[in-house]
Amino acid sequence: MGRPAKPLISRSATIAASIELIDTEGFDAFSLPRVARQLKVKTSSLYHHFADRRELVTEVAKELMTEATVPEYSPGTDWVEWFVELSLNYRDAILRHPDAAIVLVQFLPRDVLTRTYEMCARILEDGGVPARLHIVILDGLEKLALATTLSELTRDPVGSTGVFPNVDERRHPTLARALEANRWSSRELFVVTIRGFLAGVLDSARTPVSDDSLLGS
Repeated sequence: MGRPAKPLISRSATIAASIELIDTEGFDAFSLPRVARQLKVKTSSLYHHFADRRELVTEVAKELMTEATVPEYSPGTDWVEWFVELSLNYRDAILRHPDAAIVLVQFLPRDVLTRTYEMCARILEDGGVPARLHIVILDGLEKLALATTLSELTRDPVGSTGVFPNVDERRHPTLARALEANRWSSRELFVVTIRGFLAGVLDSARTPVSDDSLLGS
């Protein structure tokens, strides 16, 4: 079947419909014919804007990331707290679309965030962070924010004791006591984790690890 002579829908409308479909029916239900039905057009209409399913899903991943607000920054801003806020914004953007989270893992091109990473590197430089630590911070924060948020999505909504499910006091007494002592919510645990990572990286600047010590890892 040929394409319509003129596009019946817009690129942005198709991306929005795709996100809505994934949010309501899950990623397994996503397909070009299903998106077309959502838009009340024929599948061929989608090919005016997207070469194939992969291109559309990639654009969905990009759109999801644009929902994460980049905080305002001015000289003198506490750069650690700026990165905490940025990481929280990415976390919140992912949690708004839990069924689409897998899209970010499989289809988000890393170069989508290059401009943001350039800004982040400048902020680190402004904060006096040595250039040799910039990549480990930027790469680590991306992995940490995504992994911890995806982990959160795989379990039931957590309170202070829901981080590790199915803990039995008799079989896991030490872990049970730790859960009982924990007073942080899942959001607070995320913040503490981000701050702890940054503190650890900065500490490594004072006690650097040699390349030779990493060869066996």
